[in-house]
Amino acid sequence: MPQSAPAFLQQGYLPVGNGHSVYFSEHGNALGPVSVVLHGGPGSGCNLSMLDWFDLSRQRVILLDQRGAGKSLPAGGLNHNTSAELVFDLEQLRQTLQIARWSVVGGSWGSTLAILYAGSYPQAVSSLILRGVFLASKHEVHWFFQSLAALAPQAWRQLTAGWTAQQKINVLHSLTALLHNGTPAEIQDAAQRWNDYEAAIVQAMTGLPPLSRSTDPEKLVGKYRLQSHYLSQHCFLGARTIFRYARAAAVVPTVMVHGTHDWICPPENVIRLQRFMPDAAVRWVIKGTHTASDPAICAALRAAVRDMLQYS
Repeated sequence: MPQSAPAFLQQGYLPVGNGHSVYFSEHGNALGPVSVVLHGGPGSGCNLSMLDWFDLSRQRVILLDQRGAGKSLPAGGLNHNTSAELVFDLEQLRQTLQIARWSVVGGSWGSTLAILYAGSYPQAVSSLILRGVFLASKHEVHWFFQSLAALAPQAWRQLTAGWTAQQKINVLHSLTALLHNGTPAEIQDAAQRWNDYEAAIVQAMTGLPPLSRSTDPEKLVGKYRLQSHYLSQHCFLGARTIFRYARAAAVVPTVMVHGTHDWICPPENVIRLQRFMPDAAVRWVIKGTHTASDPAICAALRAAVRDMLQYS
């Protein structure tokens, strides 16, 4: 069950160079096995509901806001903000906190980053839990911004309302151009469109009322400028880079939790990843969707976290 008053251990900022300081907080049992949570986005930031996956009476949990995201500084900072640098930050945090090994729990984009980290430092990872696997491929980005129009036509029409036919051909490119080179009004409009589209997709996928989302214009712009910075550049990864890291991470005990009705990160991602991590346990959540707020996905995450304690 969710814990109403999780034990708070500490919070702080870790300077990681080039003007960036990443925010982290620690919760739970200071003497327990350690897990670090990697949020999605890119650019979304952590939230305390992530602690619900853990038994904080036994475990020590670290929430990390990636460069430019959440409470990290500078907010929305794009310079020196790449996948390789996020991996560097994770390892810097582990060494700073003097943690020998930790379990890495990542969802959506966080699953991508978890694979990159585990493939870079397998000796530092006791277990790997991947929720809603994202492989940072052109195919997935095209699926989300173009092909989902077939499943959520009203949401896509609202996303592209008033645009030219040329703008609609490549929605991510159009949003990126507006967010980085538009007028202040165009920048704000693009961020709001993206936010509303995500909310509409989640609602259509889950059939549930949309969760409350930030309405702070500055935060929305920062989040989606950062997300477009990554997605428009294929998350700074080559076409098959993620699979090379997955092969290196295959020595780490791994569980993949994926909903059969995930519209955002298609279930085929798991099948593709399994080729390089054949020993990973796959837990399909029947009718599960993408978001960790989906009760079935949340329950599967809790079970995976509990089961992987044996490797800590």
